[in-house]
Amino acid sequence: GVYSFDRVTVAGGVSTVDEIAEIDAIGADAQVGMALYNGQLPLADAIAAPLTSDRPDRLWPTVVCDEDGRALGLAYSSLESLRDAVDRRRGIYQSRSRGLWVKGETSGDVQELLEVRPDCDRDALRFTVRQHGRGFCHRGTWTCWGPTSGLEALERRLAERLSSEDARSYSRSVVRDPGRLGSKLDEEAEELGRARQHADVVWEAADLLYFTALKLASSGVAWREVLRELERRDRVTRRRDGSRKYSSESSSDTMGGGQ
Repeated sequence: GVYSFDRVTVAGGVSTVDEIAEIDAIGADAQVGMALYNGQLPLADAIAAPLTSDRPDRLWPTVVCDEDGRALGLAYSSLESLRDAVDRRRGIYQSRSRGLWVKGETSGDVQELLEVRPDCDRDALRFTVRQHGRGFCHRGTWTCWGPTSGLEALERRLAERLSSEDARSYSRSVVRDPGRLGSKLDEEAEELGRARQHADVVWEAADLLYFTALKLASSGVAWREVLRELERRDRVTRRRDGSRKYSSESSSDTMGGGQ
């Protein structure tokens, strides 16, 4: 296995917004250290350095995503709102009519800001947030396009059922008996292994995923952790002697952390 590099990183001595913008313009990443540590260059200003806007109000469209990469909605950012968002690690945006908007300040549906990433053209941002409460939309749904589906939606539904006091909940009754849950996982895995027809594979895989989701929920494990582990394994290459080696990931111009 060998290391692959997608971009060059310029490190050492980078301390101004103009330098970051110039480095980005030639297709490289800027690694900023001491200027951030000593307060000479605010992190939000470093993130915004290469950004442009063709809007009259100079705002940056900001796609807001949850931890699973699902788009929650569209907002707008200014340098002022970006500074607040980065400093407070919150979902804070620039409302086009009301000024600074702190998501969840009145509704309680707050957001923890995990990452800020510019798009390829440097004229839009993506906020990755940990969404709390009902969701992002003011109508009480997880996204501005309505309720979600898929494994993450199943995860949230199971979390609600397991925390419920409803004695009729099948999910709660299974989780309360670890032996029963283990037996169901064994049973469904065996049935999936024996399935041959398309419809049977779909049916048995759904059964197995449901009980797997129950196991994860009862153990405090999120689907994203499992998917990250699969991604980690996918980055592993093998030397000719059989030893394992990790390929490098390309450097990124983001504010990360907290995930």
